Amino acid sequence: MDRRIAYIIIALIASILFFIAIGYYDWTCGGSNPGPSCIKTEAKEVIGALLLTAGLLILIAGIFLIIFVVTKFPPSETASVVIAILAAIIAISGVFYHLYQVGIWSPFIATIAMSLSAELAAILLIDLITSKT
Repeated sequence: MDRRIAYIIIALIASILFFIAIGYYDWTCGGSNPGPSCIKTEAKEVIGALLLTAGLLILIAGIFLIIFVVTKFPPSETASVVIAILAAIIAISGVFYHLYQVGIWSPFIATIAMSLSAELAAILLIDLITSKT
């Protein structure tokens, strides 16, 4: 199995999670982030825009990975890497801006640890599966 297929799945899951997080009706402004109550708050509008942009970019990176797996066109792999890096930078900016506004760091530190653990588990699982085939 090509590892890039797993990367495509991870990119699609990440984009879906970004979109769910943005649209979820539990922001401190009393609604979903693109909703009318959150748009009134400039900080929430900026956070929503950053997270939405990151979600769209990681989705586009996944599409470029699909193109590479299907066609083996090398520039599409490079494009997916560059776009994924941009998505990560924008997502980190959105999260840090949210933390700056809220001021609660413990959940953020736990989220970093959880993300690193999940990434390590996924990479190890992919390596295990690909080494058997």
